[in-house]
Amino acid sequence: MKTQNKIFKKDLYRKFLLFSILPIVLLSLVFILLLTKEKYDLVLTEHTNIIKNVQYNINIFNEDIKNIPELLKDVNDNEKKELLSEILKYKNTIDTITILDKYGIILEVSSKKNLKIFPGFDYSSKPIFKEYMKQKKDFLSNIYFSNLTETPLVSYIFEFHNHIYIIELNLEFINNLVSNLNPSRISDVSISIIDKNGSYILDTSNEFNVNSRNSFFTTKLYKEEISKNKENTLINYYDEDSDKNNYVSYKQFNNLSWMIIVKENNNEINRYIFNVSFALIFIISLVALISIMSAKKITNSIVTPLEQLTSYINSFAKDHSFKVDSTFQSEYNIFAMLIKDFDFMQRAIIKNEESLKHQIVENKQKDKILGEQSKMVAMGEMIGNIAHQWRQPLSVITTASTGIMLQKKYNILDENKLIEACNIINDNAQYLSRTIDDFKNFIKGDRIKKEFNLKKTIESFLHLVNSTVKDNQITLILDLQEDIELNGYENELIQCIINIFNNAKDALKEKEIKNKLIFISTTIEKEKVAIKIKDNANGIADDTITHIFEPYFTTKHKSKGTGLGLHMAYNLIVDGMNGELEARNTTYKYNDIEYSGAELIIFL
Repeated sequence: MKTQNKIFKKDLYRKFLLFSILPIVLLSLVFILLLTKEKYDLVLTEHTNIIKNVQYNINIFNEDIKNIPELLKDVNDNEKKELLSEILKYKNTIDTITILDKYGIILEVSSKKNLKIFPGFDYSSKPIFKEYMKQKKDFLSNIYFSNLTETPLVSYIFEFHNHIYIIELNLEFINNLVSNLNPSRISDVSISIIDKNGSYILDTSNEFNVNSRNSFFTTKLYKEEISKNKENTLINYYDEDSDKNNYVSYKQFNNLSWMIIVKENNNEINRYIFNVSFALIFIISLVALISIMSAKKITNSIVTPLEQLTSYINSFAKDHSFKVDSTFQSEYNIFAMLIKDFDFMQRAIIKNEESLKHQIVENKQKDKILGEQSKMVAMGEMIGNIAHQWRQPLSVITTASTGIMLQKKYNILDENKLIEACNIINDNAQYLSRTIDDFKNFIKGDRIKKEFNLKKTIESFLHLVNSTVKDNQITLILDLQEDIELNGYENELIQCIINIFNNAKDALKEKEIKNKLIFISTTIEKEKVAIKIKDNANGIADDTITHIFEPYFTTKHKSKGTGLGLHMAYNLIVDGMNGELEARNTTYKYNDIEYSGAELIIFL
């Protein structure tokens, strides 16, 4: 019992901790997940805004460059020179304006730089000129390196009045544009702009990439991440070169073949999430410590009174004279009330036990009277059987003795006839003696436990009811195993079988069954001896069959039945022999005719 109390105490303790700490842990995990998602969404929003800003400003710059042909449209040659000088002066993004004829020969050069390039120079072999001649439309070039300055350039090419204009743009405007986007976070965010060939137009994290001829399309970032993920999504990428984790997002320009890539070191975000998580873990640990202390206190305040109550119950179970401490106090009034209720219950149980003892004595006396009444009924039936079974043997004895007297009177009695008559008288007298012995053994009811053969016992029963069977024209069908041996009270078993037989007989008579059948069989089922007795009286009503073993319960008229026969049989089998007695309705076939009736089974 102490072990069970400890298990209960531990289980209660664990459950209290579980239900007090688990919600906090779950809420903290949900909070961390929501915080992480919020930070993720915030970073993605910032990247999207940066991309939109860069794209917007580059588009403005692009449109501004494309407006130059419109400016040249309404000016003459002299004004054109002045206009180009003004454009170079006020447009910081433009370094050089070169005018070619349709064959690629330089006609005029205006530049902020001191370039050693003069009119008449053949420009037709340059890739940018070849690209224009191939497309035959104005376009913004990919990045390329100037042969003169060895610096990366982007040029805008268009045709005006049969002349080809090449406007070389420096990349400083893009650097200036990006540096003004987000000064507070520029150290954490890097921006790259890539042309359609994979060349770097801008890379704020590594200027070497712009000045070199490295292709972005050969990098691990492009191959493993960008090429496999959609635009405007946040990609978690580990940069082996810098040994840093980064968030990366990208977007293609709609009107250019460029790509903008925003990369941000996520160490700061992770550090923020870690700090919040650490604070939550500290709070959870503090709450857990408080919960452990509270759980122990509350568990003790609950379990201690229960242990005390259990102790009282066990003590009372062992000794009903045990007195409960009704002054017991607890932190919770309900436990003190339980102790008081138990004290009240204890007194009530003692009082009821005393009353029950009196009832048991009275019931035993009633059972004894019932047994005597049942036996008297059986004895009355047996006396009737004796009278019936003696009628024929007594008639034979009377006839034989009368014959001897008449033959003697008329002197015709010879020795042989005398001996024959004496033998007849002796045989019938022996039959009467055996009958007396059978009835005497049954009626005297000596309760002696002994070994007996079940088949022979049932044959004794048949001898007792033989006249009843004949008088009521009942057909008995027997199926008895030869070798079933029992150790018990033979006379009581015979009385039980007689009571069951009499109920079957009465049911057959009451329902006026013409072809009256009673089946008796003995078998061994599941290591138990089964004695089955069934009739063909159409069974017992469903609302009745559950009550047939109750005392004074009968379906017969009061003048015809006492309701004690099956009750006594049940008591003799269940209480006297530790067996079982069951009743059920059954349907069966006999000689190809279907019958229904009640079946009572004795298990021993």
